[in-house]
Amino acid sequence: MRRKRHIVLAAIGLLAVSVLAYTLLWPSSRTTSPAASPQPRAEKPSSVYTMTVQRGAIREQLLGTGDILADARVEVFPQVEGHLRELRVEEGDQVQAGQVIAQIVDDDLQAEVARAAAQVDALRAEWAEMQAGARPEELAQADDRVAHSRAELENAEWMLQRTRTMVERGVQSTQELEEATRNVTQARAAHSIAQKQLQLLRAGARPEERQGLQARLRAAQEALQLAKVKLQHATITAPMDGVVGRRHVDLGAYLTTTNTPLVTIVAMDTLKIRMPISERDMGRVRPGLHAQLRVDAYPEEVFTGQVQRLSPLIDPTSRTGEVEINIANPNHRLKPGMFAKVTLILEQRQDVVVIPRDALRLDAQGAAVFVVQDGVAHLRRVATGLQTDTEVEILDALAPGTEIVLTGHHGLKDQAPVRIVQAKE
Repeated sequence: MRRKRHIVLAAIGLLAVSVLAYTLLWPSSRTTSPAASPQPRAEKPSSVYTMTVQRGAIREQLLGTGDILADARVEVFPQVEGHLRELRVEEGDQVQAGQVIAQIVDDDLQAEVARAAAQVDALRAEWAEMQAGARPEELAQADDRVAHSRAELENAEWMLQRTRTMVERGVQSTQELEEATRNVTQARAAHSIAQKQLQLLRAGARPEERQGLQARLRAAQEALQLAKVKLQHATITAPMDGVVGRRHVDLGAYLTTTNTPLVTIVAMDTLKIRMPISERDMGRVRPGLHAQLRVDAYPEEVFTGQVQRLSPLIDPTSRTGEVEINIANPNHRLKPGMFAKVTLILEQRQDVVVIPRDALRLDAQGAAVFVVQDGVAHLRRVATGLQTDTEVEILDALAPGTEIVLTGHHGLKDQAPVRIVQAKE
């Protein structure tokens, strides 16, 4: 009985070993059997979004912000003191250069001009008299004085000769001779003076007298000119074309040359923006570049400007420089003080091949795109031109109408099959 049971157990073990051996050997025999080898499976196509290459425009631009400023701003101060008699402008009024905007009380200034003019007239008359010389009647009177003094001298000399003879005869005294001598001396002096006066009248004024009178006349003329300038300054005019931005005083106020300005005038036909740009971008910006501006007051409108100049200095703290942009403002819709968002157009090209940046593949060998033909993606190297944040200019290798992979090219290989999920025109 026990022996029979051992035989059964041995049979069962042998059967188990046989089954295990068959199990281990069966896969090997299946793979090595030509009749049992399966066919290789085809590569699964990758799903991609594609687009058709087209020609268009692209521009390289620089974004920034800045405050709108008046092209010119002038505070008008009075140049003479006095009470304000008249103010002809209000805030917001347009003015032109030379237009009268205010008047200061000028009665004292007018009187000063009159006094200076009278002084000039008096000195001019004196100068004219000096230039003309002595009048005929003055010369005649001088001639008469010379003739009269000569006659008196001749008479004194005759009396001296007669007195000397009479003294020698003992008829007259020596005192009478001395008196006759004195009379001759006095007559000779009077005759000399008369002759010199006649000579002066005939010769005219001396050079130093002429120079002195000319100097007094010039000083009087300068005083008259200064008085006229002061009178002109009492009438205040606009120094430039513009708009009255602010009025600072009221009628009747006493104005001084160092006091509060009368009005502030701003030039509004042309405005400007000083926009900071980074040191890195300074080399790409130049005068003449076009700019587009947007302001919150007109969110749907785009205003245009032009770069006028670049600051020659860089702020060492912020590493930025300033670019000044001029903006035409004929309707005065833009106001100084507004905040503007600025787009500087660095370069712009028309009618070129442009694709989205997302379609571009960059690797160690450069830029490439995948061109789709008959369900297969072909890797094609391309040369790029202008680039923006969203677009790239393609200089070669792509013709308009070519279908390229827009998204889904990450991990895609050359000659890989693709399945177009959506095409974008």
